[in-house]
Amino acid sequence: MADHYIALNRGVQGFKQSDFTTGTASSAASGIELRILDGAGWTKKDAVLALEAFRRFLETAPWVAAAGVEVKL
Repeated sequence: MADHYIALNRGVQGFKQSDFTTGTASSAASGIELRILDGAGWTKKDAVLALEAFRRFLETAPWVAAAGVEVKL
């Protein structure tokens, strides 16, 4: 069974559902994955802002349901 993913571009705040890209991918070993594209110039601040946006996504039940992600409370 494929896992679902949630993706966000650098600089996007993640305050609305359309800020995120969701879909399915082959199973990841641990079930949660953070990838930062090598050579893309990401900073620590960029990564922290993205993590905060992912938190907002996971805390917004309609977005999680629409993405098909199974996250228990």
